[in-house]
Amino acid sequence: MNQDERKTAREPVKIRNRDIPLLSRVLYIMQGVSATEQLRSWQQDRLWNITQKITGLPGGGGVPGGYEKNFSAIGEIEEKFASQCEEYTQEMQEAEAILNAIQSETMRIFVIMKYVLHMPDRRIMRELNIRRWKLDKMSRAIEEAESMDKVVWNERYALK
Repeated sequence: MNQDERKTAREPVKIRNRDIPLLSRVLYIMQGVSATEQLRSWQQDRLWNITQKITGLPGGGGVPGGYEKNFSAIGEIEEKFASQCEEYTQEMQEAEAILNAIQSETMRIFVIMKYVLHMPDRRIMRELNIRRWKLDKMSRAIEEAESMDKVVWNERYALK
């Protein structure tokens, strides 16, 4: 990859479709929720181990009773987790409404793969069994539309 290709690869893609940025955020919000969930689990395990050492009981009496600092930390993590879950739920509801507005099932699957899951083009082409020109045509149809419900796509086959 030469310098010009790297430079163009870093520039943001200019699109008309106002729905694409929201769909792109869904994956990252979900990853943030997952990371906080893992931190929460780790902190709870930590409190459990502290309780066992303090009390000398193998089970810690069933209720974590570690240091005040650790209780405060878990409380902050719980608040952060609840707020992230709420944000994720709102974004998912908006994303679901956007995706359901796409009439074509093929186009809906393509949008999920490309703009929500951020799959590489080669994998999308392999999974959907399409060629590069078809992928480019689908991308243009989406990116040039005002919103997802305005995307015009004619299916190859239609029932009469």
